[in-house]
Amino acid sequence: MKKILISTLAALAMTLASCDRFDKMSENPYALKTAPAQEYVHPIMFKTQYSAVTLFRNNTCLLMQYGVSRNFEASSKVVSNYNIPEGVLDDAWTAYYLQYGNAMQMYEQAVKEKSKGLQAVALILRSMLMMQITDTYGDVPFFDAGRLNLSEGIGRYTTAYDSQKDIYKEILAMLYDANTLLSEETAVAFNPVCDKTFNGNYEKWRRFGNSLYARALLRVGMKVIADDGGVIEFDDDTRNFSVADRLADLYTSFKTGTGQYPMMRSREDRPMIHFDKENETEQTPFFGITKGVWNGTVVCDALTRRMLDGVEKIYELPDGTRPCGDQLIYVCDIGASAHTPDPRFGCWWRKIQGMPTQMTSENVRNFYETYLSKDGNFKGGPMMRGEAGEPDPIGGHIYDLKNADYYPMMQYSELCFLFAEAGARGWVAEISSLSSYKDLFKRGIVESILEWNPYVTEISAEVTGYVNWVCDEELFSGAPFGAANALEAILTEKWIASFFIGTESWAEYRRTGFPILKTNGPAAGNDYILPTRMRYPSDEAYRNAVTYQECLNRWLGGTNNMQTDVWWADTAESKTNREKGRQ
Repeated sequence: MKKILISTLAALAMTLASCDRFDKMSENPYALKTAPAQEYVHPIMFKTQYSAVTLFRNNTCLLMQYGVSRNFEASSKVVSNYNIPEGVLDDAWTAYYLQYGNAMQMYEQAVKEKSKGLQAVALILRSMLMMQITDTYGDVPFFDAGRLNLSEGIGRYTTAYDSQKDIYKEILAMLYDANTLLSEETAVAFNPVCDKTFNGNYEKWRRFGNSLYARALLRVGMKVIADDGGVIEFDDDTRNFSVADRLADLYTSFKTGTGQYPMMRSREDRPMIHFDKENETEQTPFFGITKGVWNGTVVCDALTRRMLDGVEKIYELPDGTRPCGDQLIYVCDIGASAHTPDPRFGCWWRKIQGMPTQMTSENVRNFYETYLSKDGNFKGGPMMRGEAGEPDPIGGHIYDLKNADYYPMMQYSELCFLFAEAGARGWVAEISSLSSYKDLFKRGIVESILEWNPYVTEISAEVTGYVNWVCDEELFSGAPFGAANALEAILTEKWIASFFIGTESWAEYRRTGFPILKTNGPAAGNDYILPTRMRYPSDEAYRNAVTYQECLNRWLGGTNNMQTDVWWADTAESKTNREKGRQ
């Protein structure tokens, strides 16, 4: 995002002949069976990110209480209330499987070309895509998925649903193999025109792949430790490894920049996906959204009271009625703040008034009408859209979420929080002391701020003021940061830092139960359970009838529900923490 994150790179692909078939490759997985392997890279990355930011805006943002819909039409389906429209349920399945098929084709082509580097890039892309699919739905087609475009016939095609446990073992194996292949690649890069993310730099791809490897290890770590003693076992015993040992190896590379698993070392290593509002084929998914629809999502009070200083009270109308049921309302007064406002808030939201979630349509209407300015404008804070005359309420700058130049696919700050958690859990001895993982916790907050706000530095007063408050004064379950509440603190800040990163914060919430989110509002559906998975698309029941029903019977109790935990989320710790939000 130029206005938010980094400066614009030249759009080289529009001026050179190679890698210029973006439209066809991004829409049709069968169209370019003979394309060179490198020509798949940018179309896959672009369309994957296009889908990821769409899913965040339409789903994760509302489920994870970053934002809330101000729509008070009684007939509307409200994601915030766990009433998920069919189109949203289908989005990840349709978008990611299409690109997974392209990544499969890329890998096959790279094998034919005998390119170890491009085989590795294809394995990273496959792993990234399959993580998104299985994290969203649970058990899904994997071992035979994506092969239709590798076959001669394109008739009726069905495939079995594989267990998430088996899928994740293969994801970890693919990422390990990708690292090995890249360590053996003699070329420095492939054609930079084919890769607007890393300009074809194999070393950057290796760092990204190993960063995904760390994410995947942490995703399954709690479950593997609880059920299998912390060891991931393969059919080939020589590949077995301990989650804790592998995370320790990864941390060594993260800390030193050397070792077997090079990882992202700074913000400059992040995968930043280029968008261009002047180029019709590379516009953001929000380019054509009207101002009114864009403003329909406003900041949730759960986020506001963490990022700003909120004064808690229950708002009552003159006749003594409460416009928002049992919801608490937090009125933010930055001028009287007890702490420095989060420097990221104004990068995302144009006003400071948060709105409660899980309200009935009647209470949403009451809230909306209660919080109108003298000019009739709603005081709830809509997302930034980069228009002159509407600077952010914190620093007075203009940012653009709606039509940004770049969106991050993964943030460097995530690694800081990831290793802070591993240290707090005692999985990595080197960082198991309070001071060690607190340093990583602090580093993650600083890095996240700098990833979003180009107008501050690490030593800016607004950065040091906010970070010091979070690390030493903010309360997590009633106390400042310490060994007893370190996990809640780390994962709450990771939730904030995961803003606009696809479905990542939703996955982390299901894995750990943090942050503690209130999920039993007056209009909350799904038995007050924040959805544990998305339902399979409705057409699977007839397109893939036999294996679909077998899947439902195997792990979902026969119903395509949103209350059964996916494999890696089925832990006592996660269940206990999530239950707190329903009390």
